[in-house]
Amino acid sequence: MGSGLFHTLNIGEQALYTTRQGVDTASHNIANANVEGYSRQRVNLRSRDPQWTNGVIIGSGAYIKDITRSHNQFVEKQINRAHQISGEAAARYDGLKTLESIFSPDLAAGVSDEMTNFFNTFQDLSLNPNDTAIRTAVRENARNVVGAFKRVDSEVRQRRADLNDVVVQECSEINSKLQGIAKLNLQVQEIEVTPGAFANDLRDQRDLLLRELTEKVHINSYEDEFGNFCVRGPQDIILVDRGYLSQFGATNSEKNDGFADVMITDTDGMHKRNVTRQLEGGRIKGLIDVRDNICTDVIAKNNEMAATFVGRVNEVHTQGYGIKNFEESTGRHFFKPSTSLAGAARDMDLSDEVNESVEAISIAGTPMAAGDNLVGNQILNLKNDKLMDGGKSNFVEFYANYVGNLGIEITRTTHLKEANDLVVNDLQSQREAVSGVSLDEEAVSLMKWQSNFTASSKVITTVDEMLDTVLNMKR
Repeated sequence: MGSGLFHTLNIGEQALYTTRQGVDTASHNIANANVEGYSRQRVNLRSRDPQWTNGVIIGSGAYIKDITRSHNQFVEKQINRAHQISGEAAARYDGLKTLESIFSPDLAAGVSDEMTNFFNTFQDLSLNPNDTAIRTAVRENARNVVGAFKRVDSEVRQRRADLNDVVVQECSEINSKLQGIAKLNLQVQEIEVTPGAFANDLRDQRDLLLRELTEKVHINSYEDEFGNFCVRGPQDIILVDRGYLSQFGATNSEKNDGFADVMITDTDGMHKRNVTRQLEGGRIKGLIDVRDNICTDVIAKNNEMAATFVGRVNEVHTQGYGIKNFEESTGRHFFKPSTSLAGAARDMDLSDEVNESVEAISIAGTPMAAGDNLVGNQILNLKNDKLMDGGKSNFVEFYANYVGNLGIEITRTTHLKEANDLVVNDLQSQREAVSGVSLDEEAVSLMKWQSNFTASSKVITTVDEMLDTVLNMKR
């Protein structure tokens, strides 16, 4: 009978341990309720094998089989894929919005506005070629046109440089997350080498790092038989495999105006691969797309417009005559000729003669005839001539087209970003439904474990009283 009581006492002791572990787990859940990436944990109890006693099978209590996390691997993979698409869209949106501000009419007059003002004052000058005040206005408006072209070129190039800095920073952050995953791989493997042990908190941290990594760059990942994450990146390059780790880097490229190419270097540093054009998603892909495609296209369009404008105005202006000291001389440029298409807007400026004297502005088509406004009218006609897009657009239309296309791209990217954000939020809600901590549920769980603990304590005190009775019987 005594051995039976000790058996019951052991059951009570085990019950105290399991219920205390239940309280600890519920408390742990409550403490981590607001921790990003945390998955609710639960204690899984199992009945011990029963025993034969005097021909009767009696129970042996319960034990903790394991403590697992509530985790839906399928939803987690969907979230990672959605983050990858959302990251690219968000990066494109951020980059394009900075370009949009350059062409905002609320911040500064655009190129087309300044060109319109220039042609309007040239029209006034054609009617009053000897008016020095109007000539001065023409020169000032020409300087405004130069300033507008230069401003667009300078600000777009600055946005490009800013995006390049972000690309370099993203490479550094990617390395930090890869290092974190590799480190957690080793820690998880070390803990889970014990049968039935699950490194739940470490797995949550690793999942969060992987989720943040997918937002930055396109990757594929899977878990091996030892619980390690294997991560592969562009061109199926191994980024993380157990403790093996590759590094992202940014190397300035002479072929791309000195901007950074994305390189991946393996652990021993022997192999370095350029993956800039092989990126398929993530923030870094969106940033590079805006930097190397959208920005360069805007710069090229601005240069094309500047070069054509300077070339055609100069072509007509060199045929004309000015007034006073310039009424018998011709062949003067209004603007300094463009030396290269790539630097047409950046290097744009008035010619030295026009800068020094407004009398050098040519209006007449014949010498000693200030009232002959033939050249002035020809320059004025350039406003409506179809000189751009292979003869399809004038200057104002060409400007409106490329700025309009940029606006359409911004609108499309905005809608894409909003749609992707909805998908991510919906998947996050699905994850929270499975893995999220409900404080109400945990409060109920605490009450349940507390009740069990009280009952288990009662078992021990009851057996203790019974043992006292047995001992007293022998005295």
